[in-house]
Amino acid sequence: MKCAICGFDNEAREAYCRACGSKMQVNLTEVEGDLIARADRQMEEATEGEIRRWLVAAICLFLVVVTAKVLFGPATWPTNYAVPSVGRDAEYAIYTYVHDVPFQPVVVELPQ
Repeated sequence: MKCAICGFDNEAREAYCRACGSKMQVNLTEVEGDLIARADRQMEEATEGEIRRWLVAAICLFLVVVTAKVLFGPATWPTNYAVPSVGRDAEYAIYTYVHDVPFQPVVVELPQ
């Protein structure tokens, strides 16, 4: 609500102008508009807060699941994986992954 004396933009609930201190003239249309706008802002803030809380909870849950999978998963993962072949009558090929690589000694001569 604008003050009739100085033109300062006050909130609708103000009885006196915050800039000049004169008594505000009450206009119900402006009061209603200000209250509706304030209620809309409060609803938006509450909704944004709720969305943030759910997003943080989802991220935390994701991190817990990934951490559990990394810590406890490899021992239970299968060693054979079924990979489909290409084509209309595709059949599955089973691949076994072996990580045992034999090490051969390397002789290195050090300079004297």
